[in-house]
Amino acid sequence: MMRAASASAFLIAAVTAAACSSAGTGDPGDGGPVDPEELPVLEITSPERGTFSEQESVTITGRVSDNEPGVKVTVNGQQIVADADGNFTAAVSIGRGLGFLETHAVDADGNDVRDVRSVLAGPVSLSDGSQAAPIGAHADTAALRKIGDALANTAEQIDFNAAVQAMNPVFNDSGCLGAKVDVTGVSLANIGIALDPKTGALGTHVEIDNVVVNAHVKYKVACIGGSSNVTVRATKARIDGDLGVQLAGGAIKTALPNATVALDGFSVDASGIPGAIEDLLEGRVRDAIANALTDVIRNNVPGMADEQLAGLIGQPISANLLGHMTHLGLAPTAVNLSAGGLYVAVNTDVVVEGGEGGMYVSTPASLSSEMLASTAGLSVALADDLANQLFSGLWAAGGLELSVPMDSIAQASILFDDNVRALNVSFSLPPMITTVGSDLTFAIGDVIVKGVDDSGAEVQTLALSVQSTVVAAPDAAGVMALQLGTPTLKAQVLLQSAAVDNPLSGEAYEEVIGIAWGLIGPMANDALARLPMPTLAGISFGTPSLAGRDGFVMASIPVN
Repeated sequence: MMRAASASAFLIAAVTAAACSSAGTGDPGDGGPVDPEELPVLEITSPERGTFSEQESVTITGRVSDNEPGVKVTVNGQQIVADADGNFTAAVSIGRGLGFLETHAVDADGNDVRDVRSVLAGPVSLSDGSQAAPIGAHADTAALRKIGDALANTAEQIDFNAAVQAMNPVFNDSGCLGAKVDVTGVSLANIGIALDPKTGALGTHVEIDNVVVNAHVKYKVACIGGSSNVTVRATKARIDGDLGVQLAGGAIKTALPNATVALDGFSVDASGIPGAIEDLLEGRVRDAIANALTDVIRNNVPGMADEQLAGLIGQPISANLLGHMTHLGLAPTAVNLSAGGLYVAVNTDVVVEGGEGGMYVSTPASLSSEMLASTAGLSVALADDLANQLFSGLWAAGGLELSVPMDSIAQASILFDDNVRALNVSFSLPPMITTVGSDLTFAIGDVIVKGVDDSGAEVQTLALSVQSTVVAAPDAAGVMALQLGTPTLKAQVLLQSAAVDNPLSGEAYEEVIGIAWGLIGPMANDALARLPMPTLAGISFGTPSLAGRDGFVMASIPVN
């Protein structure tokens, strides 16, 4: 059940958005009262609310009557001719997905009575997690540069002093002309890491500025020993190698097996050490320090890269969503590196406990790296089947049912009848996200909002249908999430009991629709926010764009 506070917080914006909604049954469209005796009578006999159809066209039947001749009937804008008794039948193509059937009966005086109901059309699947839905993510060269910057920030937290000292002695030659070198301290300035994608690997370039290594040297010359402290400096250490990327154990794993190193501006301050040993240190210690720095990078950067790139896959979740435990599984299936960037694909499954018997219209689609190859920044292709399985599971489990006391919604208590003590919301059909061409829409059909009295009896009831865009935006923590845009709301009054003193009409009717959406919208947004979107820690995102393509939600997220 939704917390009343969250519903109330959403209310003000929702009522404003409801200004785009149109009037329902019995409203003439100008907000003025109309004598019910003057209105046409419209009755839809089929399909019923909450109908599933495996066909993508639906036959609608009904009857219309009026006290004067000349009433006209339209279904989804198509004029339908009724017979002499007012009966009419029409075949309506609604395509695959959640479709609206909007029927109007308009008399000669322009009085308009409307019925809006919904049908879920197309082949259905069960929301039991048995059908995997793919997700692909792609980081282009610009995004990988940002990943490199983030890795560099993390690398600066490495305790190089402890890491290099753990390798002591970094050089050990115990002959009569030899030396043993132990590092006593390491300091450095900035670290920079650049990632350069190419076929099969990420070219990795690490630069470390102003490296200073203090060491203690025990030496022998003609088998006579001595010791001294030395300081080794390099204005820049440059480490280059190929970072291999592969899938292992259900995660992205990287490795830096081979690397070359160069020390610029290298010098050894070894005053007090015999010349023969100083000559030895110049070459051997240079190599030892270079190898030690390389080992630190080789041992630490892959693990840091694994953590950073894990955001492209996401993490499995088991969490309470709208009162029901929801489990999201992720199984990586592909990783591909090219000059254009890094591509990762995963199969996902979602199960809502208690909602395994839900039905949704499946739109299976194939995913390939080519779909994201030309995108900029960080991008994702998320199968809309994943979102629809989630919504269907929540719907079947009762997660979308709620009851809100009227005293928790101040505005509603003004608009609804005095006898209404609570608003009960139920969904006749599961919500659905549809991608056709470049359009991406979220739809809810036949949400029934009942205003009930203290005994639970209906006082006022309306049916609400919604279409909304879907947008992507970062949440308060900077994590990218899907959410709903501005909705288009259509509703009609199904029942107003004889006890109602002030029937809904005009502006009050529009505000009631907004209140209903204020209860429903946050639930949809909570569910959408659970869908996995790629994240890269420490990277600032620009304004994302979102579109539908061949059964996928396509998000393109620029990096700043």
